Order: sequence, then C-alpha cells, then structure tokens
Amino acid sequence: MAGAGSDFRELCGADRFKELMKMTSDHAVRALNSLLPVCRTSEQGFQLAAMDVTDPELARFFAECSAQRSKFVGELEDRVRLLREEPVKTGSPVAALHRRWMELKAALADNQIHTVLAECERGEDGAVKAYVAALAEADVDDISRRLIQTQYEAVQAAHDRLRQLRDSAAYAYR
Repeated sequence: MAGAGSDFRELCGADRFKELMKMTSDHAVRALNSLLPVCRTSEQGFQLAAMDVTDPELARFFAECSAQRSKFVGELEDRVRLLREEPVKTGSPVAALHRRWMELKAALADNQIHTVLAECERGEDGAVKAYVAALAEADVDDISRRLIQTQYEAVQAAHDRLRQLRDSAAYAYR
C-alpha cells in the first residue's frame, strides 16, 4: 500500500501530491462542517420534543434521536480536527431548519401529536438534504465519506420512522 502512494507521488510530483491532498482535505472539511449546524439544530429540536411531548413512547424516541445527533456532532468535530481544521460553531444553512423547529415548538404548545410528528419529519427533510449534498461533494477522502454515509443512513431511518409514526392510526390527529 505504501508503494502505491509513493508511485503516485513520483508520478505527479511531491508538490502536486501535497496540493491534491490539501484539496481533498478542504473538500472533506467543507462537507463535514456543513453537517454540524444541521446536527446541532436537530439535537436541540428533538430534545425539545422529548421534554414537551406527553406520550412516553414518543418522548423516548425523540430523546434517542437527540442523543444520536449529539453523538454525530462529536464524530463530525473529531474528524474535522483530525484533518487539522476547526469545526464550525454556527452556520447559515440552519435558518430554514431552525424555522421548522420553531413550528414544532408551536405544535408542542398546542399538544398536537400529529402536527409535532409532521414538523419533526419536515425538519428531518432538511437534514436528509444536507447529508445528500455532503455525499455529493467531490474529492472527499474515504474515511470522511464513510462517516457521512453512515450518519446519512441513520438520519434517513429516523426520517422514515417519523413519517411512519405520523401516518399511523395511533397518532392521527390527536
């Protein structure tokens, strides 16, 4: 394996190799950092839902989703630091997602379970889109791409579970 890297270095030159490696790192950091605000906002939204919803099954599900997003934030931050960059603390893509969570807060105030689930699902729509965009980023190293893919699959599964709950007879407009 070491031979393959050195062959590539010799083929393109040491300076070009360093430039390509830096470019790959920049793309990975951009993709990873784009997901941090999304995960933080989702974590807070799910935490809010877990605290305010009266149904114990939903409260547990929302708490699990919040804990999962907290874990995702840690994984993303660790990977960005490993790439010798600083994780973002805030970000502009959060505005639309934040609005969705504010609508969730209003639904919680009215204690409309179906509406809460619908708002959570809409919030997750934004998270799914952010992960799809991060996966579409070119020149991301394999380790970062696998991390993003694994998290994406979990976000998609949470989204699908929310939709299933929302559409279930148990939570239809109550």
